[in-house]
Amino acid sequence: MKKYDAIVVGSGIGGMAAGVLMAHQGKKVLMVEKHDCLGGRVSAYKKGEFNFDLGVHIISRGNKGPLGEVLRRVGAENNLEYTNVRPLSSYDGKTFIFPHDLATMVPEEDFLGVKQFLKDIRSYTDEEVAQFDTVTVKDVLHKYTKNPLACSCIWMVCAVYTCLPYWEASAGEFMRCLRWESAARASGYPEGGCQAITDTYSKAFTKLGGEIMLNAPVEKAVVKDGKVVGVIVNGEEIDCDMMVYNGDIKTAVNKVIGAEHFDKEYVDYVNALKYSWGGTTVKLAVDGHLTDLKMLSQFGTLDQEKFYEDLAKGIIPEEVNFFMSNPSNYSKSAAPEGKQMICFTCPHQLDLPEEIEARLVDKMMVTAEKYIPGLSEHIIIKEVLFNSDIMTASGKGGAGIGIGQVAGQTGAYRPKIKLPVEGAYVVGAAAGGAGVGTELAVNSAIEFFDNYCK
Repeated sequence: MKKYDAIVVGSGIGGMAAGVLMAHQGKKVLMVEKHDCLGGRVSAYKKGEFNFDLGVHIISRGNKGPLGEVLRRVGAENNLEYTNVRPLSSYDGKTFIFPHDLATMVPEEDFLGVKQFLKDIRSYTDEEVAQFDTVTVKDVLHKYTKNPLACSCIWMVCAVYTCLPYWEASAGEFMRCLRWESAARASGYPEGGCQAITDTYSKAFTKLGGEIMLNAPVEKAVVKDGKVVGVIVNGEEIDCDMMVYNGDIKTAVNKVIGAEHFDKEYVDYVNALKYSWGGTTVKLAVDGHLTDLKMLSQFGTLDQEKFYEDLAKGIIPEEVNFFMSNPSNYSKSAAPEGKQMICFTCPHQLDLPEEIEARLVDKMMVTAEKYIPGLSEHIIIKEVLFNSDIMTASGKGGAGIGIGQVAGQTGAYRPKIKLPVEGAYVVGAAAGGAGVGTELAVNSAIEFFDNYCK
């Protein structure tokens, strides 16, 4: 029977990063992945001549962030090249730069309020930021301005960072994301798409001696005398000293390890954790070069709370919210020459019925036409992903990120990486870490390694 120092369950970027760091340390590491490909949400698939990312991504800090840090730590080859981007915002058919252009769009006191809000965030110490982990972005922002346009702009930044509305998202986490991104000034998209990130990490992992098993769902963790000592994969028991679960903490506790191995109070705590929001995503392959837009943060209303109250009832306005990223304007590999890939996603509640999601797609297309005239006439391929599709691909209730960065679930209040069963850890977007999406997951892996592997 084989035995490993560590088995990483799931090859999402958090698991990949943890595996790379442990393998570099000299540990014998096995990574098991239930699907036939690596990368989780940082993976891609080919359709026709086009290479589609599974998600809609922008990497907050490129090589300056944790993705680059892991590779630097282990001395791995890093050929990742990012095309940087300055985000554009849009409303009512017009694009503008936030916060600069707000000077002519809102009353002076509100513009100055937004500027002071952003200035104060950049001036805080880490300890001061931590004091905001239990309050929402809305709670803090409304002390500076309540102007609907200004608040909608911050709402969209918050949704891009956390896949949550600003009335739920932790102000402390929003501040971390903004401070780190502002300092790095390196937001962008990798040449070769997000698959290039997974390929770079998997190459580093195997070069360092790591082993990979695909089509290998973990049926159960093996627990003896209160300690995880192995996992069962395709009916075979594989022994290990530690299991590093890169996935949903609720699944890890309730199904993989089993709730019977935990105190009821802890199980209740885990089950009460809130997920981030999900979203409806449209990915288009088109037969021409239709736009030079790289990234667009679009909102269709100035009353965001009413927009989502109405959406839950099936009431959808003509112009809707979405975040657009066009990979072919960053990476030559996304689409063949003379053609484009255009992707956009509307964040929303996890429990939105698919019938409403389907109608939302129609309104997303109408809204996109305002910024890319004639879009519908040039579509070669149209891919639509509902919440249920994301849930099938990666679980976590279809959440866009995982355990939500809501007020009371960030910083010191984030679920702990080390579970109360010996030898069991959770990394990725479900425990520990901080940051925007992919970087949250990698920071979780770094935190795991620094605290439990040295």
